[in-house]
This record gives sequence, structure tokens and C-alpha cells, in this order.
Amino acid sequence: MAPVAIVAGENRVSNAAVSMQLAELGWDVAILCRDSTAGAETVNRIRESGRQALAVETDIADSVSVDAALGRVCAELGDPNVLVNNVAVTVRDSLSRISDDDWRAVAGRPLRGLFVASRSVIDPMIRQGWGRIINIAHLPASVASGPHDHSTVLSGLEGFTRTIALELRAFGITVNAIAPAPPAADIRAGAGPRIADAAGARYAAQIAAAVPFLVSGGASSVTGQVVHVGDEEMV
Repeated sequence: MAPVAIVAGENRVSNAAVSMQLAELGWDVAILCRDSTAGAETVNRIRESGRQALAVETDIADSVSVDAALGRVCAELGDPNVLVNNVAVTVRDSLSRISDDDWRAVAGRPLRGLFVASRSVIDPMIRQGWGRIINIAHLPASVASGPHDHSTVLSGLEGFTRTIALELRAFGITVNAIAPAPPAADIRAGAGPRIADAAGARYAAQIAAAVPFLVSGGASSVTGQVVHVGDEEMV
């Protein structure tokens, strides 16, 4: 029976890139996202490659929804060994202008989703005595020139990663984060859809390329770390 990975989050392009990367490594993959139809193409591609896959419509920030999704994953694929959290980092406005509701959307929802999804997989991983949790912070295209309230989520993600890494290392579970550089200029500068889509796919592929090492047995002693991935167009 193949090992099982869960990829959770709202970034369709990154979900696809990470899921395909894991499938190529021999993992069966479940994609948890708000709109399951967004993951249908990726699911079909994974199945065509010979691996099992499913997309489950899930509100990542809602514990009831996540627990229901995990139940389906365990029933159809098996207990998960890997969780990849694709955390959306958004930018809204300067501190003096941001509303209470916007703040909850900017900071509260992404961090709650990170917590809820991570908590849901701990028991299955402990039972198996092995697990990998990878938290990816997705920077918005406006980061380079916009306000920096996104730093709250980035700091929370890094702190959460290091804290639960200490808690879970005794159970053979590692927890690491991937913090990409801002997207390339051709995503930010209002390029045409074809150019922007190509740049977005490249950006997601660079993020996904960091995943194989972190899920490997060779990374068993690597935990609580933040891997900074730079966009090749900005180096």
C-alpha cells in the first residue's frame, strides 16, 4: 500500500505542483481545498500516472470540515504520513485602514487553518511512528510594493512550525516550513495572462522542488527549520 500525503490549501497552482511532485515520488495524494473542482485536473493527472488521488471540498479553517475530510482520506486512501499546508499570505491595507473583519481574514483565518489541519493529522502520524508536516507560506504578488501586514502570518507560521517541531520530534514527526521569495516581476507587473500563468507555474514548481528532501528519510533529523526558496528570476 502506497504512503499517503495530504495537500491542503487554496492556492490551486501550488496544490497541483506539490501534489504532482509527491505522486512522482510514489505517494497517493488527497487535495483538501474549498472548491474540489479546482483539484479535479490534478487528480486525473495523478491517477493517469498510476497513483491514487482524490480532491475533497474542505474549509481548512473549520475543524468539523477538516475532520470529515480526514475521515474520507483515511477510508479511501489510508492514514496520512505527510501533510503539506499551503498557507495563503494576503495583503490588504495599512494598519490604520484595515478593518476588524479584514484583520481576521488576513491573519486569523490562515493561521487557524494551519493549526486545524496540523492538529488533525497528529494522531494518525503518531500511530505510525513517522510523519512529515510542511508549511508553505505563499506570498502575494503585491508584497514587493504593498503594505507588509503579511509579516504577521509569516511570523506566526514560522513560530508555529518551530513550536510543534519540538513537541512532535519524539514521535518521529518532523515539521518544517518553506518560505519562498516574492513572485517574479512578470507576475507582479500586470503581465498578460499567458505570461503571468507561466510565471506562476514556474514559481510553484520552485516551491514544490523543495518538498522531496523534506519528506524523505534523509531529512529525519531536519525539523523546526525554515527553507528559504528564491525565485530564479530575482537572483
